[in-house]
Amino acid sequence: MIINLALAIVSLSALLVSLRVLRGPSWGDRIMAFDFLGMNLVVLFALLAVRTKLMAMLDATVLLSLLAFLSTIAMTRYLLLGRVMK
Repeated sequence: MIINLALAIVSLSALLVSLRVLRGPSWGDRIMAFDFLGMNLVVLFALLAVRTKLMAMLDATVLLSLLAFLSTIAMTRYLLLGRVMK
């Protein structure tokens, strides 16, 4: 019961953050919203792993959190420096 409620709240949060990613007033707001969307998806995958009792989905959450972190760093470097790599 609590897992279903948490899934609904996190899904609603992900939907609202997606709107902020699309309509953000500045690039900084969009990057922060994209990072928060990644964390919402990590929590969503973790809740689904608990609900379905598939522990293999926890590996997907680790991979998704790593990709969300690296993409935030890459977008920020591109915004600030105009390039991602040296």
